Amino acid sequence: MGIAEQVMLDKEYNDDLIEFLKGLLENNELTGSAQGISKLVIDKGVDSVSKKQKYVIDSIIDTYRDKYACETCSNGNIARLTDHLFIAEYGLCPMCDNDREKFMED
Repeated sequence: MGIAEQVMLDKEYNDDLIEFLKGLLENNELTGSAQGISKLVIDKGVDSVSKKQKYVIDSIIDTYRDKYACETCSNGNIARLTDHLFIAEYGLCPMCDNDREKFMED
């Protein structure tokens, strides 16, 4: 993988992480240090946090992934962190929800 491709993937991950953390904050799902670290990542990016703070963010992600699984694909179709927010609200990942809607139209 070239440097430009890695930079693009890092930016996509950072953007997805920021949107995921914003969603958690909007839903009041974070408190204490997790809330503060999340705000720091949103303001300054994931590269601005220490290894210990990154561990907190990784723990938030892992906990959310474990807590919310798509009822249909068991998270096999998950492409982005923000898909977990969708699952938390609707019970299905965006892809399975789209498939269900298409099936109901037929």
